[in-house]
Amino acid sequence: MPRRYCYNELIAATNGFADDRRLGEGGYGQVYKGFLTDLGRVVAVKRIFSDVEDSEEIFTNEVKIISCLIHRNLVQFIGWCQEQGELLLVFEYMTNGSLDTHLFGSRRTLTWDVRYKIALGVARALQYLHEDAEQCVLHRDIKSGNVLLDTAFNTKVSDFGMAKLVDPRLRTQKTRVVGTYGYLAPEYVKEGRASKESDMYGFGVVALEIACGRRTYKDGEYNHVPLTNWVWKQYVDGNVLNAVDEGLKRDYDVNEMKCLLTVGLWCTLQDHKKRPKAEQVINVLKQEASLPNLFTDMRA
Repeated sequence: MPRRYCYNELIAATNGFADDRRLGEGGYGQVYKGFLTDLGRVVAVKRIFSDVEDSEEIFTNEVKIISCLIHRNLVQFIGWCQEQGELLLVFEYMTNGSLDTHLFGSRRTLTWDVRYKIALGVARALQYLHEDAEQCVLHRDIKSGNVLLDTAFNTKVSDFGMAKLVDPRLRTQKTRVVGTYGYLAPEYVKEGRASKESDMYGFGVVALEIACGRRTYKDGEYNHVPLTNWVWKQYVDGNVLNAVDEGLKRDYDVNEMKCLLTVGLWCTLQDHKKRPKAEQVINVLKQEASLPNLFTDMRA
């Protein structure tokens, strides 16, 4: 069970939040590597910026939601601390960092088997959040940067600061738009309605990034063609395998690649009603269900 930690315990664990312990930084805080003597294990300590708007709400929301979630494809929540103006969250340490650093960074290219396992892991995490958790959870920020990898490259979805518990009587939740540009469903951006389908859109973008080794967008490139549009054109032209990451050097299972690319496009259809549920995605990726036929007018 997650527990409350004293500020001094986490100061000691991270060597005073030393720069050489810093693992990364996001829009809401920094993450540090630490060691908890009570558990005898390495952990990741997330330090939420106190000057960020709604920082306390983000902190409370993440503690409330992730405390109730247990799944092999979600990062394990260990504890929290709210003292001396600090907002701190403690998670299991992920040896291999985040997916984006492998796909777009200088790390060695991920093999196809590992990539496919990662995609399935994200889909299984979403199935749990949407269907199997005690109350449906909308993540609202599914992206490659929030997919963490352990020593064996098992998938662990992280960052529930933007997540939302869904009223079971409602199909969608009207909220202010949060998340990351490039991964947001069009109807969510336009109307602020978060749903399972908007989460699946984010998954679809991640699936395409895994298959193509390309970012959904590039900072500073205003004329950049979004990844979804580019892959869709290859699909319509009958050349979807042209979108495959060249770094794989053609070392992949063709049927699995077609499955992942097609699933990515299916999940990012403009009409949210035509997007699949996580369970459908899992069945297709496991090749226990046939691929959908995506027609050119389905993007409209």
